[in-house]
Amino acid sequence: MAIEHDYFGVIDETASGGLAWGDTVELADQPVEVDLLADDESAVGEYALDAAAALIQALEGFDARARDALIAELSSRQSATTNYIDEHVDKLGESLLDLLVYNSGDIAIDVLRSLQLLAVTVQADQAGEDEVFATFDYSISPDETDAILTVSFDVRGDVVAVDTQS
Repeated sequence: MAIEHDYFGVIDETASGGLAWGDTVELADQPVEVDLLADDESAVGEYALDAAAALIQALEGFDARARDALIAELSSRQSATTNYIDEHVDKLGESLLDLLVYNSGDIAIDVLRSLQLLAVTVQADQAGEDEVFATFDYSISPDETDAILTVSFDVRGDVVAVDTQS
């Protein structure tokens, strides 16, 4: 059975009994894939769908909050953000400079400001306070590397984790 919502319209049921909806939205002249998923349709409430719609409509603000969280991680040498930057500085060398949208001389900040937001995934069935409700996936160059820097939010819109994936 599908669910209908004012923002999403009809959200299709998956073969396994979950939900799936997807769209491409523009953020600063850049396409971003947005997916709403749920493994269990019965666990998706109106509140979660409303929160997901609000997040998508305020994508620019959430992107800014995610980037602020990444900047805050720079103070820790062991953070996922610092490791991601160090890995790409080592891997790409001088060619990294060609990927930077900003070039202030502070390579860490310039990399973070130049990250591309590739995808946003909302887990509509994870609307509990201690669960990851949405993830924002970033890359410095999706054509050059498979490494992704992921910022996770809870349903209240608070950043709960920053991780890397290869």
